[in-house]
Amino acid sequence: MVRAITFDAFGTLVDEGPDVLIGIAREICKDHRPSLRPDALLAAWGRYLYSGADLEPFRSLSKLTRESLGKTFRDHRIEADPNPYVESLESCWRQAKAYPEVRRVLKVLEGVPRAIVSDADDALLEGVLERNRLRFDAVITSESIRAYKPRPQIFQAALRALRANPADVVHVGNSLREDVAGRSARSGWPARHDRTGPRSGVDGSRKPQGKEAAALCLQG
Repeated sequence: MVRAITFDAFGTLVDEGPDVLIGIAREICKDHRPSLRPDALLAAWGRYLYSGADLEPFRSLSKLTRESLGKTFRDHRIEADPNPYVESLESCWRQAKAYPEVRRVLKVLEGVPRAIVSDADDALLEGVLERNRLRFDAVITSESIRAYKPRPQIFQAALRALRANPADVVHVGNSLREDVAGRSARSGWPARHDRTGPRSGVDGSRKPQGKEAAALCLQG
């Protein structure tokens, strides 16, 4: 039986908008390199961001985002300051709104220990949760643990905060890389994929959606 639950934040509980990143990439290409495809720029940016998350020393997501975009600019010979574009992105993150069903599902889960596990920086996430009036027993960030998902340290911190055993916890997230595969392979505790449409299971099978799946687990 599931006795506690952890959630990813962005893309699972709160929505910063589906086209934010590609929109920033389009703006960059329009301003500096009209011949460059925005999706190609975004792919390069993502590669630097993910690879940088595994490097020491730890850097906050804000700093890592700036560094990775700066490297992408150099690769594509874009002579511009990346900071305004990162600030625009972070502004969108700060305005993220809870998905319509979130409060209802959290109401269903009242009394069940629950935590946020997120790669977002402390101040940004705290502001988003406060603005959306979302309350949790623990909020675990990569910045506070000094490790990004899918490293096990951040999930182990959530287990300690909830005083829960791995087998008693289900994690709800929207990323196969960060939330599902990493947890199953490294921590050995259940995971539910979130917000991927009709093929929501890791194996591609039809599963209950998002927080509804978490509620069903608890009812079982």
